[in-house]
Amino acid sequence: MSPTLPPMVGRLAAVALLITLLAGIWLVGLAPLVKSYRADRESVAFASEQLPRLQRLAAAVPLLQAELDRIARDPTGRTRLLSGASDALAGADLQNRASREATRHGLTLRSAQVLPPVAEEGFRRIGIRIALEGDLAGLRRLLYSIETAPTFLFIDNLEIRSRGGGRILQRRNQQVQPDERLAIRFDVHAYRREVAP
Repeated sequence: MSPTLPPMVGRLAAVALLITLLAGIWLVGLAPLVKSYRADRESVAFASEQLPRLQRLAAAVPLLQAELDRIARDPTGRTRLLSGASDALAGADLQNRASREATRHGLTLRSAQVLPPVAEEGFRRIGIRIALEGDLAGLRRLLYSIETAPTFLFIDNLEIRSRGGGRILQRRNQQVQPDERLAIRFDVHAYRREVAP
């Protein structure tokens, strides 16, 4: 004869079996489905947020292509790049330009060093590192002339320090003025077309 369980233990065992069965169905079938639904909903929301931006970018493509075509036809476009048969000649040209401009704006050129050329997307980046001494007005005029030059010139690593160190200069007419000389150092980069070997 088989032993019988008390009715309460049988009911508890049946409820435990039912809970285990429901938990198994949730873990195996429904939880991954709910997680996938939430991920899809977040993906759709993100795509909906990005759609207007991407449409604006797509609408700008014809305008940008027209501007690129105009630049390619621009006869002054050739002057926007450095000329020179080699990187060394282009670097020397850039060094001469910087020296002339510095002198023209009342700055004293202390040193100029040609930096190693770097290949960048069909162009050669030619750079020089220059050290100058002068006043703020001269520096401002020099930076403006670099910004407005026909050749595309780019300034990097600009460092400006006071040469006077807070010293006071006494003039002959007994006026006291601060020493406004500056030590200026920066890199100037320009590009030339990369010549195929």
